[in-house]
Amino acid sequence: MKGFNSKSIIFKTAVVYLFLTILNISIFVLMVFENQLDLIAENAILNSQHKGTNLKYRLDNILGGDGRMSPGNINKIVKDAMSLGIMEFTLFSENGRVFTSMVKNAVVERQMADISELKMINMAITRQGFEDKLFYHSVDKKQRTISLYIPFTYEVDKIGVAAIKLEMKDIERQMGYLYRQCLLIAILVIILHFGFAVLLFKTILIPLRKLNEATRKISRGQLDIRVSIVGEDEIGQLASSFNEMGVSLQRMRDELKGANPLTGLPGNISIANYIDCCLNAGRCICVLYCDLDNFKAYNDKYGFTRGDDAILYTRDCLVAVAKRKDIKEAFIGHEGGDDFVVILDYEYWEIFAKAFITTFDRGIYQFYNAIDARNGFIESVNRQGERQRFPLMSVSVAVVTNKTRPFRRHAEMIAIAAEVKKYVKSMDGSCYAIDRRSGPLSPTQCISPSDIPPLHV
Repeated sequence: MKGFNSKSIIFKTAVVYLFLTILNISIFVLMVFENQLDLIAENAILNSQHKGTNLKYRLDNILGGDGRMSPGNINKIVKDAMSLGIMEFTLFSENGRVFTSMVKNAVVERQMADISELKMINMAITRQGFEDKLFYHSVDKKQRTISLYIPFTYEVDKIGVAAIKLEMKDIERQMGYLYRQCLLIAILVIILHFGFAVLLFKTILIPLRKLNEATRKISRGQLDIRVSIVGEDEIGQLASSFNEMGVSLQRMRDELKGANPLTGLPGNISIANYIDCCLNAGRCICVLYCDLDNFKAYNDKYGFTRGDDAILYTRDCLVAVAKRKDIKEAFIGHEGGDDFVVILDYEYWEIFAKAFITTFDRGIYQFYNAIDARNGFIESVNRQGERQRFPLMSVSVAVVTNKTRPFRRHAEMIAIAAEVKKYVKSMDGSCYAIDRRSGPLSPTQCISPSDIPPLHV
């Protein structure tokens, strides 16, 4: 496993993304927590106000009219408060004097309200007078209690205040639910961030790593490297441009090595060297010179781009036949234009020639439009500038072998092959022929049909 590189873009992206994830979780959870906590407090306040409203109603019933703050009335008020579940209860006068005070069913001796209580008493009386509020409340979140200050009237024109303190019941259960809710939200945010991180890693970081590795290999001379990234986005376009660059570099290197730039097959130098090596090794070989018939007319009508496609198709046919199980060690070269050369052992030449012609003829129609394919010819201009009908493209295969004639080097075989090819091309359609003569051949000697019988497939 490669060491972790802290300077890599993956590491930097991971650090930034982790920071953003933690920040998002913190903000999200904090917002939810504060909002839900306020809702819990508001719910508790509503519940306490319900009790305060009931107590206000009972106070008015007991002290309505000219009711006095007598011990009997005070006891009634205390009992009603206890029946409502109020355990901390104090009755104040307007100026803060304490009529009675009770904490958890126990009476507490007090004379006056403290400063904070006086403030709340004044707030409650003021709000009742100016805002028509039944009571005033305050919330102590730390102690989890709510204090209500309920103004009431006694002895016709006097104002008192009942102060009650209520616990925010069920708060622990609600807080537990809140904690679970925040934890669930945090988990969901983490899952969403993780999914986005996986998407980011697959769509950007992994392709960048592939491009980096491929670039490193190309810099070491492995020009056949291709990046398997498909897409219409910028990364896909970059990968496509990268692959095209690799093809261009490989083509340039192959050109330097003598390979044909269009087909990538070995060129003239490689072909000549291979033939000479076979002859020097005493190997019994056949050299097949394959040439397209009527190719110029096709080029003139359909254009050079389609002509290049036809040449590539010819290459593919030759390569496909060379891969047959009944053919071994076939060397395929491209002299240029529409001329190809195949070198293989003598025993395989006819199998190869027949299979090549059959394969070629079967698929050549795809390079013509429907009308030309149906007619079996095209109309184009000949070398004299006259319009002429030309048959569809076919192949001529001229075969030369050292089985019957002792060739010393490739130039001698090329000279004989040129004569054989000229003879084969004079025949109609795709055909092949082999030079079966023996002994040395004079440069002035002509080839007769009896020497090279053409064979059609």
